[in-house]
Amino acid sequence: MIGHPAAEDLPQLATLWREAFGDTEEETAFYFRHRHRNGNMLVFRAEGQVAGMLTMLPLALLADGKTMKTRYVFAVATKKAFRNHGISTRLLEAANSFASGEGCAATLLVPAGERLFEYYGKRGYQTAFFAGFLLFDRAELTDMTLSGDATPCGVRAWSRMRDAAFGDSALYARWDEDALKYIKRSVEAGGGGVLRLRGKSGEAAAVCERRGDTLRVSELAGGMDAREAAALALEAFPAARCELRLRQGEARDARTIPFGMIRWLGPPPETGGGPNYLALAKD
Repeated sequence: MIGHPAAEDLPQLATLWREAFGDTEEETAFYFRHRHRNGNMLVFRAEGQVAGMLTMLPLALLADGKTMKTRYVFAVATKKAFRNHGISTRLLEAANSFASGEGCAATLLVPAGERLFEYYGKRGYQTAFFAGFLLFDRAELTDMTLSGDATPCGVRAWSRMRDAAFGDSALYARWDEDALKYIKRSVEAGGGGVLRLRGKSGEAAAVCERRGDTLRVSELAGGMDAREAAALALEAFPAARCELRLRQGEARDARTIPFGMIRWLGPPPETGGGPNYLALAKD
């Protein structure tokens, strides 16, 4: 009843995706065209149709310099007619068995809402990643004299800047360049982009996404002051406000919330403490 999808399942998968997540037909097609791989998905079949699905993307997890193989679990969905029968729980167990069988140390996920932390907690996951949020109204930044610039950032430069910024984390979820290429393409398709910011306070890579009248910087990789980074990002992508998502503890006045969870498939590694880092996950 659980296995990888086949090519002929794509129409059912796209329909379930739109039903579960509310994405448009264009957004759904974009994901399946550019990121989906049958081998990275499990489906639950019932009554001759796809009743549920789960995606498990490959992801490296660094702990004190040691690289561990993991899977990032997301897009867990059950068709409305089949809900409340434990299908998602069975898919999660199958995903963890699959990951364990290929030598993964853990699986990670980002709950789509506050109440889902309890749901996944009952299924073996623990909250391990937190994020800090800062919000700046554009009017708050008009007094700044900007002498820096914001230019498009290539994937390789962005990857290097990520490693330099977050490699000292106790746990660092490190996306490979193929994943970063997709993320860059995705935010560009939505009217945003990945910027290389240079200013008085330093340099950083900023992943900018448009969310209505808000510009979300979903990652700021580098040593730049958050206020200056927001101002430079808004110069490139004008909006009413800018929300920055930061590593836990990077800004004293940031609002910190639980972000990601982990389920270890064996003994967890000993780490030196300090904040963990996971970003660029679909939440």
